[in-house]
Amino acid sequence: MSQVAVNCFKVAFVGVVALIAGGQVVAQSRAEVLERIAPVGQVSVEGQAVAAQPAAAPEAKPMAESEPAPAAEPVPMANKEPAPAAQPEPAPVAAPATAQPAGGAELFVSKACSSCHGADANTPLMPAYPKLAGQNSQYLAQQMKDIKSGARNHGQTMVMKGVIAGVSDDEIQAIADWLGTL
Repeated sequence: MSQVAVNCFKVAFVGVVALIAGGQVVAQSRAEVLERIAPVGQVSVEGQAVAAQPAAAPEAKPMAESEPAPAAEPVPMANKEPAPAAQPEPAPVAAPATAQPAGGAELFVSKACSSCHGADANTPLMPAYPKLAGQNSQYLAQQMKDIKSGARNHGQTMVMKGVIAGVSDDEIQAIADWLGTL
């Protein structure tokens, strides 16, 4: 075997050993990483309703430290007294009919459109972002729906797709109608 082949083999062998050793280090620090990236709070945006905070989840414990599962309740036997009948739960209260969306101007701000397109919809954050003020409302509504559905999909729509996902069709139309009046 040539000297070059031997050197290549040595380098490859050392690389594999380093990769295996590095993998073990990564596996050992996984708990530390999970602790660092755990969510610590909630983000609220001015002007938007604050959602109720979910109950705190119990911290996960390693298997060795976990508590034993609670004992199951005994099943009633046929010759003993019958189990009490389950009480029917009350029917859920029907949600009120969807209210008309807020005005286009309020939606434009609350849905964060003004963050990129400007408060007046005519001074975008970056020159590549379109000026929306005065555009045809049917055109604007269709473009927003196409971005939401994925029919319009290119580099500039990636951020917009995440924003528009939480906007209903009625809200899209209200925003488009307002933008058409500017």
